[in-house]
Amino acid sequence: MKKVLVLYAHPLSRRSRVNRMILDQLQNVEGVTIHDLYEEYPYFHINVKKEQELLRQHDLVVWQHPFYWFGMPPLMKLWCDEVLRKGFAYGPEGHALQGKDFLLSLTMGGLEDPATPTSIEAFFPPYQQTVQLCGMRWLNPVVMYGTGRSSDEDIVRHAEKIRGAMTSYCAGGPCAL
Repeated sequence: MKKVLVLYAHPLSRRSRVNRMILDQLQNVEGVTIHDLYEEYPYFHINVKKEQELLRQHDLVVWQHPFYWFGMPPLMKLWCDEVLRKGFAYGPEGHALQGKDFLLSLTMGGLEDPATPTSIEAFFPPYQQTVQLCGMRWLNPVVMYGTGRSSDEDIVRHAEKIRGAMTSYCAGGPCAL
């Protein structure tokens, strides 16, 4: 059985009905570990060795977070800076993440604006470069737009889709979203 690590980073988690629903759907999926970074590190003191060990133990790493000002929440960025170190995640001795799968799962409060000259994919290169540097395999990201206006049915449908993909992956199938 494959194992999935969901790194969840939302500074206002209790207010996010979409992210909470996603986590609720994943709660009892065999092989899935949910790791809430803001709950674990409210003062931003990251236990690097613990985080690196969690990464070693899983096959698929999921970053689940809201998309804030064209990027990740501040604790997620700090986690990257401190955990994905040379000698662990990259560099001559840094092969710990080599061959693992990576999935970016974003939520956006606003709707995708068709008048915007660029799409959400224009903001993926920093993520993709990080994944590539670490030798991980980039899977197609999943994004839920307009979360502030989404119906409960839309939110449940999105969360069930993610649950289905994680269940399939853990059973040895694809992570199709």
